[in-house]
Amino acid sequence: MSVQANPFRRTTIMIMFAVGFSAFIVLLYGLGAADPLASGENGEAHGASNSVVGYKALANLLEKTGVPVQYSRSEAGMDKGGLLILTPGPFTPAEEIDAVIQQRAYVGPTMIILPKWQTGTSADLRKGWVHLGEPWSGDPGTEMLKDLVEVDITVGDKSLAGRDLVSAVGGRVKAPETPVTIKGNDVRSIVRSPDAKGALIAYIDDGGVYAQLDSLDESQITNEGEFDESFYPVVIVADADLLNNGGMADKPTARHALALIGAVSSASNEEVTFDLTFNGLGSAENLLTLAFAPPFLSATICLITAALAAAWMAFNRFGPPVLEKRSIIFGKSALVNNSAAFISRMERGYLVTDPYAEMIRTQAAEAVGIGPQASEQEIHHRLDALGESDGNRFSALFHQLVRARKPQEIADGAAALHAWKKEIIG
Repeated sequence: MSVQANPFRRTTIMIMFAVGFSAFIVLLYGLGAADPLASGENGEAHGASNSVVGYKALANLLEKTGVPVQYSRSEAGMDKGGLLILTPGPFTPAEEIDAVIQQRAYVGPTMIILPKWQTGTSADLRKGWVHLGEPWSGDPGTEMLKDLVEVDITVGDKSLAGRDLVSAVGGRVKAPETPVTIKGNDVRSIVRSPDAKGALIAYIDDGGVYAQLDSLDESQITNEGEFDESFYPVVIVADADLLNNGGMADKPTARHALALIGAVSSASNEEVTFDLTFNGLGSAENLLTLAFAPPFLSATICLITAALAAAWMAFNRFGPPVLEKRSIIFGKSALVNNSAAFISRMERGYLVTDPYAEMIRTQAAEAVGIGPQASEQEIHHRLDALGESDGNRFSALFHQLVRARKPQEIADGAAALHAWKKEIIG
């Protein structure tokens, strides 16, 4: 029965490695991203939500009109230039809202869309869809803005629904169902209620000079000496129906939303960022998230490429396979080398001095015609008469080797006796 060396083909192994390596990279990204991988289809009022109270339709509309749109799931998004749209929940702490606005005073414009509708879910609805309940009272909005500006937020009469609003950004737009208005000493109107009792959309008069907005409301609150032209505007949308998915179903309202975004942005086609951190979809940056974000992404790509290159080389030889050598090599030379190594390892070199010396004597005697019946003394006498090597006669070299006990003495004596034989006898 034959046994196959490798049960898998090379192609199969490479495919398995590629799948496993890709899954590992995805796992690392998922561990780093965590919450950012969570779906925004949770029925809440934020930029990634497809519910009636979400703002996904506005984001899609902006993208289709050439405006770049981003979703921020970390505090780093607060430092981005361009328009930042905040969609806080009804119980967002006021200090968190104020901190963001103070942080962005010299960064870029900010739009705060206040929550309007209470919502509920049921088993008969698709994922991300909700039932509309009653509007929130003005208290949640007033409370979350208290550290930023003192305002009154009022839920209007349903009888105002469908009436023309007074909008300074151009285009006709109707009042939504149950309009929500805002008013205060430090806010200026952009979109006013039909009964002129408040604004559905306003911006804070904080001492900034906003050319694109100041022309919308001729009133001037801030003293001329308090102007700071470096400020960026803060726009408050009291009635979310003018921007949410439900409102975008009406074409005039959608056009009005685009005009509003254009008026608030400091430049045309400026990037618009929807913040998701106030909606529970944010996550703090860690080493894994940084590894997949510029500028560290380039280093991550280099490491992945190097790993793939190393894996590729592991599947390829640089040459033919090296055959394993035999433990015991055939031949006389191998036998001699193995025997010598064994004797050296056992430190028994002195045991071969007599046999080696007698072998050299026998070979020399036979070479000069000395018969085997000759005595040892006669052989030494006749060999000494042949001559000296380095001033040494044969008998002296013979007895020197026989008396040797140390490895070096044995090696030197054997070499000297062999040299005499080679020089004198040949």
